[in-house]
Amino acid sequence: MTTDPLVRRRILVVDHDDEIRLSVCSQLAQWGFEAEGKDTGLSGLARLAQAGSAPEFAGMLLEMDMPVLGGMAVLQEMKDRHPTVPVIVMAQASHIDKLRNAVRMWAQEYLVKPVDPELLKLKCASVFSGRPHRT
Repeated sequence: MTTDPLVRRRILVVDHDDEIRLSVCSQLAQWGFEAEGKDTGLSGLARLAQAGSAPEFAGMLLEMDMPVLGGMAVLQEMKDRHPTVPVIVMAQASHIDKLRNAVRMWAQEYLVKPVDPELLKLKCASVFSGRPHRT
């Protein structure tokens, strides 16, 4: 695992909702994270693949209810191909079962939308701190 503090502070936000993705990226930036947003699961996975074997991101915030490649498929790819990158999944309260299943599968945490900013800050600080997590 890298010790570069900038890598540990870089978060990939994957959400098809432009307003939410930009808002979350903005909030993360205010808290000292470097956030990069992608609007599909495919583009998020492609961005991670660009880094090769070196972990470029401290973690991912992932919307579970996306068109084309849904959150569970992205999460499975993360588990298989990028197991050192922790994931916090997000979805509306109506998808709470999907969020819980994602955590059972491999995700480190979940957030219910609309995301409470303080909860987002606390969970990101905890999950993306660079400490070891379950694999």
